[in-house]
Amino acid sequence: MNQYINTGIKEVLKEYPNLAPLLAEYEINCYKCNGNCLFKDIFEEHNLSMKQEMELNTKIHKILP
Repeated sequence: MNQYINTGIKEVLKEYPNLAPLLAEYEINCYKCNGNCLFKDIFEEHNLSMKQEMELNTKIHKILP
C-alpha cells in the first residue's frame, strides 16, 4: 500500500476499482470528484475518527498489495 501513498487517488481507483465502494462506505466519494488529490489525502481531507481510519486502513490493505 505504501507505494500508492503519493499517487493520485484517481490512478489508484483506475487500477483498483473495488476501492471506490469501500471508500464510499466512509463517505469518501473520490470516484465522483474532479479533484486531483493524492491517495494519502483521503485520510487528511475526510476527518475520519481514529477508529474509522484504522478500520479503513485494514480494509484497504486487503485490496492493495
